[in-house]
Amino acid sequence: MSNATSASGNAWARTLEEATTMADDLRADGWEVVTVRAGHVAPEPPGHGDTGRFGFVYLAQGDDAAGVERAVNSGTFDAYAVFSRQEGTSKFIVTRVTDRDRRLAVLLVGTVNLADASALAAAAHEREVMYSHVALLDGTHLAAFRHDDPADFLPEDA
Repeated sequence: MSNATSASGNAWARTLEEATTMADDLRADGWEVVTVRAGHVAPEPPGHGDTGRFGFVYLAQGDDAAGVERAVNSGTFDAYAVFSRQEGTSKFIVTRVTDRDRRLAVLLVGTVNLADASALAAAAHEREVMYSHVALLDGTHLAAFRHDDPADFLPEDA
């Protein structure tokens, strides 16, 4: 196995560990937590497809999908925090969106290839907004979360 693959695997493992720790800490403080460990995260620019959406699209499955649907139906998510590390063009990211009043959090966990994100980065910085979407593999849209600062997700030069 090459060093690049090993480093990438280690970064992903660290990201998963950090997300698990974050979820455990929130639960210990009385929060309900839903974690979406995306098998794939796509940087989707405006005009891609026929949806009109843009942002990072996290593909969820199984219990993750059911959990995020329940959370979105019962919560109003008014805050977020982004935790990330970059290795080469791979950005390993945990986005925590929260409904503070209901003590409900959704953790979006994934890896984004920034080499594929230049059109999204340009649009997000121009519009001064970024979105995180959760969808199923068949394209069914489960959730959208708005973020006021694209720089939290994408460098200007992505």
